[in-house]
Amino acid sequence: MWTAELRRLACGPLLALLLIHLPGLSAAQAEGLHARVELIADVRGVLPGQPFALGVRFQLDRGWHIYWQNPGDSGLPPRIDWQLPAGFAAGAIEWPYPQQVSKPPVVTYGYEDEIVLPVAATTPQSIAGPGLATLRATAHYLVCKDVCLPEQAELRLDLPVVEQAAPDPTGQRAIAAARARLPRQLPEITVGACRFGDRVYLDWPVQIGSGGVRFFPDREGQIRHAAPQLLERVGERARLSLEAVGGADAVTGVLVNDRGWDTGGQVRALQVNAPLASLASAPPAGQAIVAGAGGMGLALAAAFALLGGLILNLMPCVFPVLSVKVLSFIQLAHGDPGRLRRHGLAFLGGVLVSFWLLAGLLLALRAAGGGVGWGFQLQSPGFVAAMALLLTAVGLNLMGAFEVGLGLSRLAGSAPQPAGYPGSFLTGTLAVLVATPCTAPFMGAALGFALARPAWEALVIFTALGFGMALPYLLLAEAPGLLARLPRPGQWMVTLRQGLAFPLFATAVWLVWVLGRQSGVDAVGLLLLAALGVGFAAWGLGHVQRGGRRWLPGAVVVIGLGFAVVLGFGAAMRPAAQAAASASPAAGIDWQPWSSAAVDAQRAAGRPVFVDFTAAWCISCQVNKRVALDTPVVSAHFARLGVVPLKADWTRYDPAITQALAGFGRSGVPLYVYYPPGAPPQLLPTVLTPGAVLKALGD
Repeated sequence: MWTAELRRLACGPLLALLLIHLPGLSAAQAEGLHARVELIADVRGVLPGQPFALGVRFQLDRGWHIYWQNPGDSGLPPRIDWQLPAGFAAGAIEWPYPQQVSKPPVVTYGYEDEIVLPVAATTPQSIAGPGLATLRATAHYLVCKDVCLPEQAELRLDLPVVEQAAPDPTGQRAIAAARARLPRQLPEITVGACRFGDRVYLDWPVQIGSGGVRFFPDREGQIRHAAPQLLERVGERARLSLEAVGGADAVTGVLVNDRGWDTGGQVRALQVNAPLASLASAPPAGQAIVAGAGGMGLALAAAFALLGGLILNLMPCVFPVLSVKVLSFIQLAHGDPGRLRRHGLAFLGGVLVSFWLLAGLLLALRAAGGGVGWGFQLQSPGFVAAMALLLTAVGLNLMGAFEVGLGLSRLAGSAPQPAGYPGSFLTGTLAVLVATPCTAPFMGAALGFALARPAWEALVIFTALGFGMALPYLLLAEAPGLLARLPRPGQWMVTLRQGLAFPLFATAVWLVWVLGRQSGVDAVGLLLLAALGVGFAAWGLGHVQRGGRRWLPGAVVVIGLGFAVVLGFGAAMRPAAQAAASASPAAGIDWQPWSSAAVDAQRAAGRPVFVDFTAAWCISCQVNKRVALDTPVVSAHFARLGVVPLKADWTRYDPAITQALAGFGRSGVPLYVYYPPGAPPQLLPTVLTPGAVLKALGD
């Protein structure tokens, strides 16, 4: 009513000025049962001969939705009928990318909450004025939740005719946000399409940081909407496997990546219009990619690495060596605080340098085409044997068989005589070496991110990991008052040092077991004889250090070390074929050997599949196996649900397993993947509990 009164005013310029500065007075909103519909524009007034943008905004009740241009298995897309002044024109609806709004067996595509459907509009070169341009539209739409209701909204927008541009910031923002969701084409990403049998495959270059990907066909007769869409990696390309229907000669639609296709993550939707090529034979098998595995940014990956490195100190493979470092800090407790800090920094230096060298080796091997990951050196029986002998020697040193730097007599004395800074540096190095069998929570995703990024970003991740590992000892070095509360050095420290040798011996025993799994019982026998040689050499060296006859103990040292080297080398060279004889079947769950073909075959038969990516040298894997997987409750649920258990054993290097790990954004074990029937794979936590397994199974 007030608009009609304003029309009758004789002062045309004043009318335009009033309407321009009164946003909302010219917009009409229609109220439906479960939707509010409004016609908006990106201008406050129309300028003759100048295009502008309109938008139909839908604000939906919670849980209700409208449909996309291709609604999927059911539904109707919105339709807009325009009634415009003479010479005005409105284009087609510009469709922002949709979401899946219903689950199988009936899958539909649409919008929830709020959406603006943009439309480009043009004006004639001349408009009789001054006055108002009244734009009318009828929006027909289907709004659904548990039921569907067809509705229509009568919309009206009055815009004054102006002589200069008059943008509307509120309308501009709303329409720009909707247009940011329009699918685009990026020159660096070419999407191909091919078909074999009843499968359609879309492929594109692997995108760093890509997350969950879904294809929305923009017309019927291309794919079965309710069928799972499997994202895989095949070499340097990502591939989306779809179930085809009909005989289309091209694939058209929108490929949506929830992490974005560009570096900044701004472009979420790619426009796909790819000719469909027919394959004469089945395409090569790929490795499944789990959504979100690689979608983190550098800052989040570094934070995960820092937290993972901190937790790594609590893992059983690291604790025995780090307890030795704590012992040296205790020795320094009543000395110069500055020296304690310098020892802490030397330890940090050893940790960081070791992580940098490990990162450089990993990146160099990957650049050369080698598929390696975290803990790769423990896939070598030679490295396992050498570490077992080294830890045996360090344990004998703690027991007092021989001395390197810090001796038992010095520990028992009244004045502290700490080992030098090189000793702290080497302790940091040894801590990193023994840490590789363990993967702490948060580490897996961070390391997978690091090995897929440029070298400098990988070094940032490994630096954060090393800093997190050394952080407790840096804090201890900066707070000498905590250590000063301990008694002064005396006989109690001799007892403590000797007691700390036993965790090292236990770690050496575990490594002997790992070698047995890799190379069989004969290799174990040779390694035990080599350890005997190390003990013989340590006894001789101790006699030399205590001032005994030098020629006989010296000969003992040479003979013992030679004995250890020869037998250790023999143990490392035992063939892998003998490992099978020493392996015993797991109790509870009848694990079958993993292969990508086995996974595909079981999934094609509609069976749930559980894959355990593991290794004998991975302590975290063995703990998870005993406390979570091989338990009566989990075994019973596997049997009841018909879960097919597959074990991917990475104890020795296996390129297929390495590629599979990379496909899930991981570079090491443990990794647990559950494939529900007809659904994408799910990743389980690194630290397992029976409850976590049952939750993944849906119980």
